[in-house]
Amino acid sequence: MRRTLLCVGLALRRSGMALSSGAAARAAGPRQARIEGALERAFAPSVLEVLNESHGRHEDESHFKVVVVSEKFAGVKPLIKRHRMVNAAITADTDGDLDFHSLSVAAAKTPEEWAKGHDIAPSPKCAGGDGRGAKQ
Repeated sequence: MRRTLLCVGLALRRSGMALSSGAAARAAGPRQARIEGALERAFAPSVLEVLNESHGRHEDESHFKVVVVSEKFAGVKPLIKRHRMVNAAITADTDGDLDFHSLSVAAAKTPEEWAKGHDIAPSPKCAGGDGRGAKQ
């Protein structure tokens, strides 16, 4: 059976609900490619979007938003467990630590849940800091 990956950013832009303006059109950097590969391996998603939302220089690859739609989320409740699964997949090769500043899991749904509709909220502005609550 052939699995199809959909570009969520494109689908949402067509419906007027873009994840981010212009960011999806830029080429993926090495960190984004690593995140995409990790999520592909862990979830075999039917929908996957990894969006670099880094402020300042896009090349910094410091802020990411992900949408993952996979059968592997079936029966996993509460939602925080799904988010932890995504986090674990991304940090499996970094000893459980994010090697970037910010990760937003915009959606972690089953295909059935995704088919019922999806609102992807815009990410909040970064307040700075090191991701642990302390300002740099």
